[in-house]
Amino acid sequence: MSAPDTSTPLVALACVTEDLDGVPHAAVRQVYVSALEDVAGCAVALVQGPAAWLPSVLDRFDGIVLGGHESNVAPERYGGTPAPGARVPERDELALSLLPLAIGAGLPVLGICRGLQELNVAYGGTLRDIGALPIGAGHREDLSLPRDEQYLPAHDIAVTADGLLREIVGQDTVRVNSLHQQAIDRLAPGLRLEAATADGVVEAVSVADAPAFALAVQWHPEWYASSDPVSKPLFAAFGAAAAERARRRR
Repeated sequence: MSAPDTSTPLVALACVTEDLDGVPHAAVRQVYVSALEDVAGCAVALVQGPAAWLPSVLDRFDGIVLGGHESNVAPERYGGTPAPGARVPERDELALSLLPLAIGAGLPVLGICRGLQELNVAYGGTLRDIGALPIGAGHREDLSLPRDEQYLPAHDIAVTADGLLREIVGQDTVRVNSLHQQAIDRLAPGLRLEAATADGVVEAVSVADAPAFALAVQWHPEWYASSDPVSKPLFAAFGAAAAERARRRR
């Protein structure tokens, strides 16, 4: 029997508990798993909050991914006022405790949509509700469209010069989708602006002094990860960082 291949990086993907037919399930959309496996080249393990055991096994992972979800970060987590939207306390607890720990330990981190908002709150920033903006502003999905159309590019973003995202996409302006109710209000200390829209919505940030890849985006690159010209290199870059971590760990 040949020795098992230990070169594939193992990444932790945040999930939440959802009831299906009255039975609790650990749930996450398959598109995240597919993007990480097929484009980033990673093996995926699901983790859910509050996961008090996670710090003791963190060094077994080669990356952390916090994807989107229909719920919003609870306003009390950042001193905000009550706002509409579903809440998942277990996800807040997982993300806000895990992010600084993982980044400090040198694990590559990728945040997507809610993951960007969680990163900002974890580092002391605040959020705002943009649910009242018209659909035509480009920041909310048109629910009358088929799901695949909701995830098509909706608006341009300006990419910060000399940033990590600029290095990945190789362009000053790219077009992305947009499906979110919360957005960054006050950018947290220690985070670097990587991209924004013309109307001031923060679209990407990185951790300025992170020892490894630590990037979060407001849009959803997972939906067309294998074909979209922005999404594919983003997942590839995260996969390369996770692979480097795996090599060092071995």
